[in-house]
Order: sequence, then structure tokens, then C-alpha cells
Amino acid sequence: MIDINHPDSEFIFKASAFTDRIRNFCRNYIVETFDDRQLTFQEMELEGLLLIEFSEIHFKENFTVISELVSDLTNEIHKLKAINISYESGNCTVCNTKLKTFDTLIMEKGLRFMTICEKCPEEIYKIINMIDWATGAAFI
Repeated sequence: MIDINHPDSEFIFKASAFTDRIRNFCRNYIVETFDDRQLTFQEMELEGLLLIEFSEIHFKENFTVISELVSDLTNEIHKLKAINISYESGNCTVCNTKLKTFDTLIMEKGLRFMTICEKCPEEIYKIINMIDWATGAAFI
């Protein structure tokens, strides 16, 4: 658990916001058309670049690792960005895997049900989890 009184906690929470936004983009691109998801992928790449800039200032000790991980993330985004296949209704628009919707049990509007693809964002999630460890966001 993170100590919110620690002087670095503010930066850890901000780093977590970067990775959370990238995770959220993964729930968007799986249902978007090819053209629409190109914009989503650009936004994901931008979040990565902003995270590098932020990390250079606030996570100097782990900057090299974070920078390499964001490079891996960008490479994975480029792979997904190039995919333009036919897909069946109810499937991921990128990899044509059956989408899964589950109940989050959060009663707030827009958060109750979450739809995910268990295939194509998997590598992105792995990289984001490693970034969370490098920034300390994994402890939130």
C-alpha cells in the first residue's frame, strides 16, 4: 500500500493516471472501426510520450527501464494499428476474438458493465503492469 504522506506519492498517482488511460483506450479500440481506432492508437502513443517526459523528471532512477517499456508499448501499438481484418459482430474489431462483458458490480453509471478482449491487448497490459512496478503505481 502506498503511503499518501510520502513526498513521491503525488507522482506515483500521476504515473498511475497515465497507465490507467492507456488501459481504458484498450477497452475503446476493440469496438472501433479501423479509422476510429487509428486516433485511439495515436492517443495511446501520446500518453506513452507524456509518461516518458514525466518519468524523466520524477522517476530518474527508473527512467531507462520506463523508457524501454514505453518503447515496447509503442511497438505493440504499431502492430495492432496495422491490423485491418474482417470481424464478426460481437467480436473484437482488431483480432476478431469474442468479446467478453462482465458485471463490475459498480453501480455508477457507465461503470457497471465492462467489455474486454482477452487477446489483442494482452501484451499491452503486461507492459503497463511492468511500468506500474517501475513507477510504484502497482502499490496503489
